[in-house]
Amino acid sequence: MRKEILVIAGIVLLILAVTTQAEITDVFIFPEEPMVIDPITIFVSGVESESVTIDNSDFQINGTSLVLDIYFHSGFLPVVTPWSHSEDIGLLGAGIYELTSNTIFESAPHLNDSYYTTFEVVPEPSTVVLLGIGFVYIRQNKRKRLSQP
Repeated sequence: MRKEILVIAGIVLLILAVTTQAEITDVFIFPEEPMVIDPITIFVSGVESESVTIDNSDFQINGTSLVLDIYFHSGFLPVVTPWSHSEDIGLLGAGIYELTSNTIFESAPHLNDSYYTTFEVVPEPSTVVLLGIGFVYIRQNKRKRLSQP
């Protein structure tokens, strides 16, 4: 009877180890509507069916494509473990950006997960106003020069 219980417990642990995944449940950008003058932080969170620790992360930017890889190390306890990670990425120029967040288990690739989202960085309102005033000033000066003989 005791051996049977140990065998069943071992099978349950094995099934949990094979079927678990570091699921990403939420990715958000702070501030929610960033301007070019705002330092940006990415927040990623999720759950894992084993005890996990984050080893490190790697952030890459290629044009408007952003990739955040989060590397995990899993433990042996089959417990639901919430996790979170934040990455300060600094300032970005105006534009629409694509962000892919990945969880990576180098020793168990079947646990990996990805999350894709987009966000927009807008110009600072005062910059747009200054550009508009500058355009009007240049146009007025050009009209004055053309009207003078």
